[in-house]
Amino acid sequence: MIEALLFDAAGTLIAPAEPVGDTYARILGRHRIAYGDLQAGFARAFSEAGEPDFPSHVDGDAAERQWWRRVVDQSVGGEVPDEAFTDLFDHYAAGNAWSVLPGVVEALEVAHGFRLAVVSNFDRRLHRVLDELGLAPHFELILTSADARARKPSPVIFEHALQQLGLSPSQVRHVGDSAIADGEGAGNAGIRGYVLGRDIRDLPAFVALARKADARNSL
Repeated sequence: MIEALLFDAAGTLIAPAEPVGDTYARILGRHRIAYGDLQAGFARAFSEAGEPDFPSHVDGDAAERQWWRRVVDQSVGGEVPDEAFTDLFDHYAAGNAWSVLPGVVEALEVAHGFRLAVVSNFDRRLHRVLDELGLAPHFELILTSADARARKPSPVIFEHALQQLGLSPSQVRHVGDSAIADGEGAGNAGIRGYVLGRDIRDLPAFVALARKADARNSL
């Protein structure tokens, strides 16, 4: 039987309240930092940044913060002053920097009977973000890659979630927006993963499918 549903966060539950390039331009502009096309620069830097260097840091959050520093520097094309980076980093720690995606609240409200958890490639800012957006009370567990010191598609972060929930892979399902991080990542841990827009229409449809009695052994 399916006991728990795992959700990705960014791109699945929440999204930036405004385009990242606009936020970067406004905050970096206050620090009089020259920049080009920040939206394109961010997209390129984010895709090329690789993984956080967890082995070199005792604390996973420090590794994630260093990773984001690299993304910001590469987005601009040079080293950003510490104060400017801190302003950017802190901005995204607040709930008002994010918006709840359509269908999320509906899905969580109808998911009663399932244990719910978040498994996300995010740092510990996510705990505050979900709390301020009113989503945190829905979840028994909010696990970030900073907490697990591993990022999807590594099975390690999913294994941490299973251990904390006390469940086996067959007892949970995972949903997210990334074919690699969420679909393949869950599969790497023996969990059936679903990708929004590819395997399932939206989160309410995912919960409805999980709820079907005849799907509890086949979803």
